[in-house]
Amino acid sequence: MKDLPTIHYEVPSHRHDPIPIRAHTLLCLQGFRGEGYSARFVDNMAAIHQRFADDPSQWVEIIAAPDALCSACPHVSTTGCSLHGAGSEDAMQAQDRDVLARLDLHEGDHITWAEILNRIRTSLTGASLTDICGQCQWLSLGYCRVGLDLLRVPTQCQTPSFNGEKEDS
Repeated sequence: MKDLPTIHYEVPSHRHDPIPIRAHTLLCLQGFRGEGYSARFVDNMAAIHQRFADDPSQWVEIIAAPDALCSACPHVSTTGCSLHGAGSEDAMQAQDRDVLARLDLHEGDHITWAEILNRIRTSLTGASLTDICGQCQWLSLGYCRVGLDLLRVPTQCQTPSFNGEKEDS
C-alpha cells in the first residue's frame, strides 16, 4: 500500500476553511459520546464535534483517507489506519466508498455540515450501520445508531452531544 500524507490538524478559526473528514467518519460523528482510542483522540474529536454543533454552516471537505480526526489517533500510520493490522486502511476506504455512494457524495466535495446532516437524515437510518460498519468495535454500543435515528425525528434536528444530552444543530 502507498504511504499516505501525514495530517497535522487544528480546528480552523474560520468556517470557510473546510475540515477534511473521511466519508465514514461523518457517521461516527453522529455517535460521539466522549470516548475513543486515547485522550488526545477524544479531545480532538470533541473539538471537531463541538465546531459542527456550534456552526452547521461549517464547510467540510469529503475525503477517503485519514482525516482531521485520524490526525490524533494512535492507530494511524503512514499507510493509513492500522487499528486491526494489515488491511485496516483498505477496510476503512471500503466503508468510505459505501458512505459516499449512499450520501451521493464524491471524494473532494466541499459541503456544509448542515447539508451532510440532511443527506444522512434522508438516506440512512441507524439500522443501515450494520451493513456499513461491519465489525466496528463501537457499533455494539449503539451510540451511532441513536445519533442517526435522532436526525430523523421530524420535530427535532439535534446532534447528540458527547455527554449524552442533545444539542440543537
